[in-house]
Amino acid sequence: MNSKKYISTTIDEYIFEYKKINEAWFHGTPDSREVDKNGGFNNNTTSIDYVSDLYKFNKHQEKIKLARESGDDNTYHKLLDMVSGFKKSFTYNKPIFLSNKYSVAKTYADPQRAFDYQNSVERVYEVDVSCDKVIEIIASGDRFRFLSVDKVKRGFVKSGISESEFDKLISMFGYYINTDKGIKTDMIAAIGAYLKFDCIDVIGVLDSYHGGSIKSNVRMVLNPSNVKIKN
Repeated sequence: MNSKKYISTTIDEYIFEYKKINEAWFHGTPDSREVDKNGGFNNNTTSIDYVSDLYKFNKHQEKIKLARESGDDNTYHKLLDMVSGFKKSFTYNKPIFLSNKYSVAKTYADPQRAFDYQNSVERVYEVDVSCDKVIEIIASGDRFRFLSVDKVKRGFVKSGISESEFDKLISMFGYYINTDKGIKTDMIAAIGAYLKFDCIDVIGVLDSYHGGSIKSNVRMVLNPSNVKIKN
């Protein structure tokens, strides 16, 4: 079995084994009826706004700031109304979230999460998944919902994306988000899909539905058709 060692300067990440081939992956759902009916996962889409021309957008933001500081309310509100013209919408497949630990996937199979929780059928699936183009983010110590910007950046750069391109994409997709807390995983998924990656692996992250307490690996599959349920 092939494996890869990641060596970091921190004790926590000094040597972390990540088995890339034949690793078991699990997906927990509070209601399995639709998945069972369809015989697999559907390609459900979601959308996120982004700014395509950062230079013009930033210049416009400067004009808004000047109008506000000068007390020119008419110009200020007119400029605010124009902000939506700088935004575009990017539509992509909702990722399928997998864990290499059954106990983590099980926390996401809480029937109370289901819309029709009284009739829901919770289940944890073991799946096979194929990923040709993968981003690997070493995130030991981070909770899954917010990941360190620096750790995410290292993962993208290691996967062949230049630092300047990553910084540009963070500004494009996160123009309204303060990243001091880290990057939300839905933004990471959107950027990965924009760059046409198949999967994003988050290694050694703290994860569970109730906030994150178990160290595990999470795989975000950006093309649900690549996920096959094991019998």
